[in-house]
Amino acid sequence: MITDARVLQPEFIPQEVEHRNAEVNHLSNTLKPIMDGHPGETSLLLGPSGAGKTCIAQFTLERLRENVLDIDTQYINCWQDYTRFRVLHRVLDGIGQTVDIHRRSTPKGELLERLQSYDGPHYVVILDEVDQLEDKSVLYDLYRTRGITMVLIANREEELFATLDERLTSRLHSCVRIQFEKYHLDELVSILAPSR
Repeated sequence: MITDARVLQPEFIPQEVEHRNAEVNHLSNTLKPIMDGHPGETSLLLGPSGAGKTCIAQFTLERLRENVLDIDTQYINCWQDYTRFRVLHRVLDGIGQTVDIHRRSTPKGELLERLQSYDGPHYVVILDEVDQLEDKSVLYDLYRTRGITMVLIANREEELFATLDERLTSRLHSCVRIQFEKYHLDELVSILAPSR
């Protein structure tokens, strides 16, 4: 019996993770340059639903925040925020740049200008279900913004790359890929054990 249903919510970040040490280490290594004042590498977390991609991305980012005090982070669920405007708005909201933005009247160009002029601390943006984006050109906007590191999450690489234009494909083709496999039954049992 599950004693705490919060552990099944997407926003839940556990204190410790089990059975995903290799994935945590791999993602940590792509973000490690941030600790030295350099941008991290764009990462693409791939695997089936329920494999822990979102949890590991948030867990790893939380650990990074504990070590780097001057860092901004934002989690964006692309099922909910799937337009270019919504993603840009959420990214800018994460750095407090949306106070005077009106969703109906502010042009995208204004959001892009604010994004391009960002000169704050390193900023890591998690884009969950990135293949659900209606307009993937926002990935190019983020890619070329100084100081922003993207962690992209998708089920299948083919679905993401099938709809990208050439300039995005060439830029994202070199990103670090971290493959997640389904949990085995014994792993799920130990994760959900009442002692947790």
